[in-house]
Amino acid sequence: MKNYLIIGIALITILSSCQEDIKVNLPSAGKKIVIEGNIENGKFAELIITRNKPLFSSISSTTLSDYMVLDAKVYVTNGIITDTLSLSIDSAASLPVVYQGHSIIGIPGQSYGLTVIADGKTYTSITTIPTPVPLDSVWFMLQPPNDSLGFAWARMTEPAGFGNGYKWSAKRATKDRRFIAPYGATTDDKWVDGKTFDFYYYRGNDPTAPATTDSQSDHERGYYKIGDTIYVKFCSIDHATTSFYETFEQSVGTNGNPFASPVTILGNIFSDGEEQLGIWAGYGATYDTIYAR
Repeated sequence: MKNYLIIGIALITILSSCQEDIKVNLPSAGKKIVIEGNIENGKFAELIITRNKPLFSSISSTTLSDYMVLDAKVYVTNGIITDTLSLSIDSAASLPVVYQGHSIIGIPGQSYGLTVIADGKTYTSITTIPTPVPLDSVWFMLQPPNDSLGFAWARMTEPAGFGNGYKWSAKRATKDRRFIAPYGATTDDKWVDGKTFDFYYYRGNDPTAPATTDSQSDHERGYYKIGDTIYVKFCSIDHATTSFYETFEQSVGTNGNPFASPVTILGNIFSDGEEQLGIWAGYGATYDTIYAR
């Protein structure tokens, strides 16, 4: 018994002497411009321009001026006239301070060039607004075993011909300040080309919304409920926009998973011939309303 005790003490001594604090020095990411802009049929162009942040840093009111780019020069052209965008307040945007156009309104089938000058670099892109594809019908359906909660459903007849992309977003009247795209809300037509089919989406979460009982309730998270008025925005988008949002969603879905393969987010912003961070999107949008009954 005495021998076992001596061996145990020796093992503890050896193991404790092997402990060593490991410090990992993460490389600091250089500041880069991130552009997220769009032009929609019937609306002016709108852009949000920010700088990327280190992985473990936080965004607070004291660092907001470093995070947002408020001194850029932004131009949009339809090939005939050029619109100079200026800073504006938009409470329905993900960030309230945006660059907004004034003279060019989006038209389906037209292409629009973008030029951004920020931090001494010039960024360019081009996008096209596809012809909007309306949904055949939309409705609310309960999700058993819930007796008051459910999802937003739609029926669509997809035009024949590969290459079409779509993006779904929705908001609740009086409860959501902006349209929110749930995870997986972007898709192309590779599986549904030329078909009529039904599909549904759960309620997306707005990370910029203030914490409220309604939006943060675990029981109701992801659901719409009886009594909601749901505004649906369904956009036809081109290939570059589809690729951006699909890869962005894949990146978000694997965030924090050490075993997942890294995902490269595919954008269409360029500077000096190199791809940059962000998207310049053309939206062929249609709108519908669902009354959850």
